[in-house]
Amino acid sequence: MTATKTDNRYINIIKSLTSDKSKEVLTAIKQLRKHGKPEAITNLISLYKTTKDAEIKEVLEGFFFDLKDQTATEVLITEIENEDDVALKTFLISILWQSSLDASEHIHTLVTQAIKGDYMTCVEVMTVMDSFETTFQEEEIQDIDFDLADAIDSDDGEKRDILITLKNALASLNVEF
Repeated sequence: MTATKTDNRYINIIKSLTSDKSKEVLTAIKQLRKHGKPEAITNLISLYKTTKDAEIKEVLEGFFFDLKDQTATEVLITEIENEDDVALKTFLISILWQSSLDASEHIHTLVTQAIKGDYMTCVEVMTVMDSFETTFQEEEIQDIDFDLADAIDSDDGEKRDILITLKNALASLNVEF
């Protein structure tokens, strides 16, 4: 198949995501499982935010939790950083661990989201961190640890306890000295 035909197929699938016909949208999501690109995640997140159709939301959640292409991590991190809706941001973070994507390169971004976010955001970040199997640079971990200490000192709500737990989880990561 030529690149043009593949590109046209992809463009048509993306267009179908904006259809007002539920069946057409569901078919497009199914086709993205076979013919998708990581860039399509942005379109799917947009659809997730705007759709009122419970079946489409459910199918999208299944799609997100089945992601296996590691390049999708970059797109998700960008979406997490740019998202203003706290509940959606928390959901996007949960995709990282639900789909077993390695987000260890983005530990600082994730911890920053935990510090700025609500209790559930912290929980999701901690769950992502629990899946890390890589070794981190000592300086990076120290910087994050310092940020967490500041956040703990300035928070007196229920989030403080989870930030302390997050700080302890950070201390248990593999660090290269």
